[in-house]
Amino acid sequence: MDSAQERTREKSYSAATIVVDELRRAILHNRLNGGERLRQDAIATQYGVSQMIVREAFKQLTAEGFLKAEPRRGVSVAKLSADEAWEVTQLRALLECQALRWAIPRMTRADFVNGTRILGDLDASDTVDAKIRLNAEFHANLYAPAKSERTLDMIENLRMNFERYLRYTWEETHHVEQSQIEHRQILTLCELRDVERACDALRKHVLATGDLLVDSLRRL
Repeated sequence: MDSAQERTREKSYSAATIVVDELRRAILHNRLNGGERLRQDAIATQYGVSQMIVREAFKQLTAEGFLKAEPRRGVSVAKLSADEAWEVTQLRALLECQALRWAIPRMTRADFVNGTRILGDLDASDTVDAKIRLNAEFHANLYAPAKSERTLDMIENLRMNFERYLRYTWEETHHVEQSQIEHRQILTLCELRDVERACDALRKHVLATGDLLVDSLRRL
């Protein structure tokens, strides 16, 4: 491949990444709602890119679970049912507990200091966006020492799909206060290197958040 072709490929990849990021953000913030149809030509016009680039963006977001492609019906924003939320919760509990199990022996003082700082910032945050971002940052800080990139990528994908519904749950309930109590318990157990109790506390934490979301979706 010559340099001109390489530059064209990189430009297309960059444009597709921008479209992916913008559409994902719109879904996460409920500017695009579950079930809403997305037209390839309209999205291409909106972002000033080719339909080929939009097609690649749709393909990635479908793989991530944000969009749903159906033969002869096109592409729409994926909905998360109560049953799917339950399944995602069970997967999160399994994967995140395994990541934590691998991470604890490798944690350093810096990891504990950073975790404490994040929880302090979360206490002080005054918007749902900030709370969700800091919540994700806290969990990522716990699992990062595992250095298991494939597992961490899977956890991140499941978390992002959960996020738009978590936003609704945290806006409508006071779950964040209980969540912070559980966060501090998990961090303390990690610092004590108590792997079994830390993983058990994390499992209960993830399942409790998932149960709250499942109940909310069933009511809706």
